Amino acid sequence: MLRKESPIAKLGHIAAHTPDLEESIWFFCDVLGFQLTEQTGNVAHLRGLRDWEHHTLSLIESGQTGVDHIAFRTTSQEELDDLAEQLERNGDDVTRVGPDEETGQGEAIRVEKFGHPYEFYYDVEKPDAPEGKQSGLKNRVYGEHLGNRIAPRRIDHAHVQDSVSPAHAAWLHEELGFQLNEQYRMDDGELWGWWFSVTPLPHDIAVHRLAGDEPSMFDHVSFHLDSLNDLWEAANMLAEYGIEPDGGPGKHAITSANFLYVSDPASDLCIEFFAGPGYLNFEPDWETIEWTEKDIGGETSHQWIGAGSGWEGLAYSSE
Repeated sequence: MLRKESPIAKLGHIAAHTPDLEESIWFFCDVLGFQLTEQTGNVAHLRGLRDWEHHTLSLIESGQTGVDHIAFRTTSQEELDDLAEQLERNGDDVTRVGPDEETGQGEAIRVEKFGHPYEFYYDVEKPDAPEGKQSGLKNRVYGEHLGNRIAPRRIDHAHVQDSVSPAHAAWLHEELGFQLNEQYRMDDGELWGWWFSVTPLPHDIAVHRLAGDEPSMFDHVSFHLDSLNDLWEAANMLAEYGIEPDGGPGKHAITSANFLYVSDPASDLCIEFFAGPGYLNFEPDWETIEWTEKDIGGETSHQWIGAGSGWEGLAYSSE
């Protein structure tokens, strides 16, 4: 399968609601080691030690939980404009977001697809680390001395769930040009999960199928760590704070990466730490890998080593 041209460059950020911004900042910054780029009113913008963009995680204090939007950066402003026109031609209700309406970001578009709130943008600020916090290496942002023993390096991928996954997967592949790297097929012959990328990563977004007509949900956002040992250090840190991981440390069969899951006690947002990175895919003619129950177990219990997180999901915000 030849890799398609895509207007999408990468996963940009996740914006989530929290009923207690102070507690969420404590969890993400003090416990997990994220860097606070900027706080404007009731919104905190965070990023990892090696994230270039202004933020890869936004926390909005709104009195509720739920994911506000999943943001992808396009490859150019022209591609963003073309994507907006394409969505409108297809009858989608496209919302225009003005420059700086979202701190650190230029104009964007938002659209709900298959129950998921997507945002697309191109222009974004890439601020240096504050004085005294820069890395001595010019190809990094923050100095390693700032990180605690977890300290996520960069955003990696998002994982969502819905009951219309075949149509959602077709849209990601055919309309947005995502490459399907891996998939999971159930014993009844139906596909259950899809792992898509536009970068050399094993996946930039994954989708798994819900039964019946259950509402679309957000499963987790993943941030990259350097090594398997970092996951054990993360587990140690969480234990010191009395916080129980949702799953792991363990190893995925699909994507071949090491993992640990933990949720913010305030917002319920699930974070996966993803170490490895499993593999990098530079093949121009990649053939999708298909897994089944006889290969790695049931669709919701398919780890190579250890137990993954639950599949409850987090609702999207109604605001």
